[in-house]
Amino acid sequence: MRRKFHLLNSPKYFSISEDYGLFGVSERNLNQLANIWKEDIVFYYTAHKVGLRTSGFIHGPFEVISELFYNDKVIWAEDEKQSGKDKYPYRIKFEYLKEHTCLNPIPIQIFWDLKEEGKIKTVIDSSALIDKAVITLLNEEGILLLQALLQANPKSEGYTKEYKGHNFSEKEVDLLKFSGNRVKEFVMEAYLEAYLLRNPEIIHNLSGFENGLNENYTYDILNQVSTYIAGGAIDIVCLYKKKVLDMWLAINATVFELKKGIVDPFFVDQLIRYIEWTGRLIPGVKHRMIKRILVGRDFGNQTEMKNELKKHIEDVKGLYSISCYTYSVSRDNKLVFNSLED
Repeated sequence: MRRKFHLLNSPKYFSISEDYGLFGVSERNLNQLANIWKEDIVFYYTAHKVGLRTSGFIHGPFEVISELFYNDKVIWAEDEKQSGKDKYPYRIKFEYLKEHTCLNPIPIQIFWDLKEEGKIKTVIDSSALIDKAVITLLNEEGILLLQALLQANPKSEGYTKEYKGHNFSEKEVDLLKFSGNRVKEFVMEAYLEAYLLRNPEIIHNLSGFENGLNENYTYDILNQVSTYIAGGAIDIVCLYKKKVLDMWLAINATVFELKKGIVDPFFVDQLIRYIEWTGRLIPGVKHRMIKRILVGRDFGNQTEMKNELKKHIEDVKGLYSISCYTYSVSRDNKLVFNSLED
């Protein structure tokens, strides 16, 4: 799997993150960090005082040197509800890219200039930066930011400080946390999303690639994609490309709307709105190539709600083909996905 690019966001904690070589989020934002993998490249958006004004800057590039892990040692801010624990215990480790170290950040205006030129699509406006701890960028967007930073730092510099957090223990994150006895449900929607992101083969399977992907295919997974005036965010978009005549061509995009509980028929309309925005936000994606998927908890004995959902999906079938899957937990605590039609 090739490296991906991400933009981290913390207006006030960059200096601590830089000292420790760590970035963290709270439990409710766990899903935002779950799309980052070891060896991915991250940039860091923050704010600095320049004279009497506070201005935004982007630092980087940094290389991620760990997988997602849990460590609650206090370095940023103590959790008000859990004494002695940090508010942001779900973490990754990173370091300045050794191949070319850039110690001078670029002003955020360079980012907005690229946006105005139509070269940045995944960040709609400044609210997307304010609301998100992590934004996954398209490959071409990441390359542009990388290039901008190298242009501001044409000579690689050495970063000689030791990262204070690189010796921290890395506890594996248990993503299968449920409530309920007979019918189990994820304790938070963030856990369902994080589980899918950390197990992309499930995303591929539900998207129609049951036999997996070979070397002629590649993919980009975006999550929590802001939809601007439509409100909310698209949970997951997976963009698939195939290599033909030595060119990578977009052939399919799958939009996922996730619910930790049962899927209310109302969410069919929400997914349709997100489909329209996917075509606007992601270059190369056309309406006709978008696959639409709803995922929620098993209905159990709630057959009336299940049948109502089926009817609503059938009612829009002429315009939109929507698939729905339910998850359940097996006796050996494994997650199982079944089509609503099964």
